[in-house]
Amino acid sequence: MSDIPVNCFLLRYNEIGTKGKNRWQFEQKLLNNISRQLTKRSEFNYYRDQGRFALKKRDNSFFSAKEIKIATEALDRTFGLESYAPGIFTDPDADTIFELIEKHFDTAYQIGKNQLLPMQDYTCRVRCRRSWKKFPYTSKEMEIAIADRVLPKYEDLKVNLKKAHLTIGVEVRPDIAFVHFQDHKGLGGLPVGSSDPVLCLLSGGIDSPVAAFKAMQRGSHVNSITFESFPYTQPELIDKVANLQNILDKFQDHPAKFYACNMAESQKMIRDNCSERFRTILYRRIMMRVSTVLADHLKTKALLTGEAVGQVASQTLANMDTINRATNTLVLRPLVCMDKNEVITIAEKAGTFEVSNIQCADSCTTFAPGKPATNGNPRLLEDQERRYEASEAIIDCLKHTRLIDTNTLEETPVPELIDIYEKKYKNEWFGTD
Repeated sequence: MSDIPVNCFLLRYNEIGTKGKNRWQFEQKLLNNISRQLTKRSEFNYYRDQGRFALKKRDNSFFSAKEIKIATEALDRTFGLESYAPGIFTDPDADTIFELIEKHFDTAYQIGKNQLLPMQDYTCRVRCRRSWKKFPYTSKEMEIAIADRVLPKYEDLKVNLKKAHLTIGVEVRPDIAFVHFQDHKGLGGLPVGSSDPVLCLLSGGIDSPVAAFKAMQRGSHVNSITFESFPYTQPELIDKVANLQNILDKFQDHPAKFYACNMAESQKMIRDNCSERFRTILYRRIMMRVSTVLADHLKTKALLTGEAVGQVASQTLANMDTINRATNTLVLRPLVCMDKNEVITIAEKAGTFEVSNIQCADSCTTFAPGKPATNGNPRLLEDQERRYEASEAIIDCLKHTRLIDTNTLEETPVPELIDIYEKKYKNEWFGTD
């Protein structure tokens, strides 16, 4: 709608509206997250009144084309918004509103018509909300008055009150009125940072970035750890996963902490001492335990994975149960019952799909078994872990866990992880010597 002047973006939420006395905290988090997304944020401000918000310029002037782009990109990346509408705020005067609609409706009509498919009916509706009861029209009367003024001039427009290509939207409040001609769908959910943070086991594949995206939609800030097996995996794997994390961080309230763990030595221990068919399950149990220690370090209450039932051998119900038993930390699996095409659609929406599709082997492919077990019994896997020094394997993984700057790939050791493991988890998982 760049051909129609814009001096505000009307902001709407849905799920936040179900909150009780703490709703204001979710609202403030939403606005803070939008502000963080805006470049030159000092130039922008908000209109706020009883659960209705609008993004506007601090000096109330109209947005330039560049500013419209900045605002649209920020709103498209902010969880918690159900929808938003670029529009015009004006005085809450009926004649002024009618004049404004008649002045700009033809432009809105032409833009909408250009987007129609061949032989498709062109539909229109009017929606008015009035919170100021002294306004001379009721909401219904205002809708009828606008329709009577505008629609007779356009014979090809058909009224459809449920779903229309073009909507004339009006909101009237005691001190201000909003007029708009187009709605944009938001990401929905809750603002990132309004729920407890989680730690994602982020691989270079399609699924785990989508799991992170879905957790953000539920309000969780997502930090991540990836597992590599250099020299058996390519060094480019870290760069690839760091790139995925940077893409995901565009939707967050602040950048994630991104860690990488080299588990090559522990995998060699498993290869040399354990049954081949259980390798992948044993790898995953180590990953869960290393991630549990890191989550403790980060004061995080849940782990997050991109697993889905039946997708690969390690993701049968029996194997997921066996992997789960390696930790008492809550494990979230947002994709557990999703179809792969659904996951791909979300990956494309999040912008991670193209990077995820770059071929680069991950840790689970290192020494991968020819015939992996699909029904790993917990007791059987515990017996397998007694065949090698599982505790020493975890210590080695923790020694080789680094905090990584996703832009420079600079690495920082995290030596305190070993202290956490030895004081809290070693005896719990493996008993005393």
